[in-house]
Amino acid sequence: MCMMKRMRIMVKQPSSRSNSSIKSRPKLKGLDDSSMELSVTNSSQLSKESLVSNSSVTSLAGIKNMLSDGAIIFKVKDLSIATDNFSSARKVGTSVFRGSVHGMDVAVVVLKNGVKVTDFVTEVKNLCSVHHTNLVKLIGGCNSGSQVYLVYEFVASGNLRQYLHSQYSPGFSALPTWTGRLQVVLDVAKGLEYLHHHTHTPFVHKYLKSSNILLDSELHAKIAYFGVAKVKGEMGTLPVGKVHVAEEANSSTSSSGELRDGEAASRRLRRSLTRSHSIKISGTHGYMAPEEKSSGLITPKLDVFAFGVILLEIMSGKEAVSFQTNPHSNTFKKTLLPDVIAAIFADIEPGRRLRAWMDPLLGDSAPLDSALKTAELAKDCVNPEPELRPEMSKVALTLSKILMNSQAREKSLLAARGALTSTIEPR
Repeated sequence: MCMMKRMRIMVKQPSSRSNSSIKSRPKLKGLDDSSMELSVTNSSQLSKESLVSNSSVTSLAGIKNMLSDGAIIFKVKDLSIATDNFSSARKVGTSVFRGSVHGMDVAVVVLKNGVKVTDFVTEVKNLCSVHHTNLVKLIGGCNSGSQVYLVYEFVASGNLRQYLHSQYSPGFSALPTWTGRLQVVLDVAKGLEYLHHHTHTPFVHKYLKSSNILLDSELHAKIAYFGVAKVKGEMGTLPVGKVHVAEEANSSTSSSGELRDGEAASRRLRRSLTRSHSIKISGTHGYMAPEEKSSGLITPKLDVFAFGVILLEIMSGKEAVSFQTNPHSNTFKKTLLPDVIAAIFADIEPGRRLRAWMDPLLGDSAPLDSALKTAELAKDCVNPEPELRPEMSKVALTLSKILMNSQAREKSLLAARGALTSTIEPR
């Protein structure tokens, strides 16, 4: 009898193990709308390779999130919850709030009194399809009445203005070397080059400034809040940056009739890219190009001008606009960086004057020939005539060459110092 009972138990044990394995099989649930779901219809389809842990699913979901081009159209109440009802404690900029959506930190930009675009969802999807390592990624947005909300990934390490103009440590810079600063502006140049020349429809940022350049933990620069001008309806009706009617008109010499046709086409182009009268000219003083202030004309050359100002900030460590008081007349004198660089190159010894003007925190890390080439590039970018400003592709190429030469010099100096140190060390 004991033997019979023992045999029955031995027969039942496999069945018991089989049932327990089916009951304990992990059931994978979608973490959110963007997570990857796995389902098993029956036990015969299950193999060791198909058993994926929850952590692996999370990793795959994260990869899918990073690679996805899909825009998320939020609801206002969701963004309100994410930002604690847009509380002042969550405010990180003039109209930017930090929030948390599905456990991810985001920056919510609130645009007031914007012009309502014809198809907001399509516009946001187009903007979300733009990917570049030097651009802060747009995740999605929301349109409610007269207000527009754009949701971007959050970059926590601070912006370029804070790195250059610290209110708490005036004698300290987180960017103390010339090559480090050149790398930052090269990152910005590459981001702008992508927006102007390598997207399906060329984009104009329009609100470029040092506070909209974010730096990650490794000091790589990312351009923040691109697409704001597009969503606000401030772009022209033609694909800007692609048509050069004025240049064609100037080069046409076949007949006066063709020249007149070219001039007329040029005027039509300028009108098509000029802002609507219902849109108020907006921008940041010190970064706005002359043609935008005078006529509202919007082309990629606006970004080139603003980039030139940022390049001058990088070199000098000074604000884009500064004011000096005159104690005798109780008046203020305003100084713009484009005016300063123009005066430097008007001097008979621009090198000497440039060296005195540059940020003293850089010390001797910036060679004069490299600084002169960079300053000349910045001067070209802030030229009052937009036609004379270089394209961002040329700017990026020029900066790449300057950076490579500066890095080679820096490397050779370090090698020379190392060799000198080894020769004077006692043996």
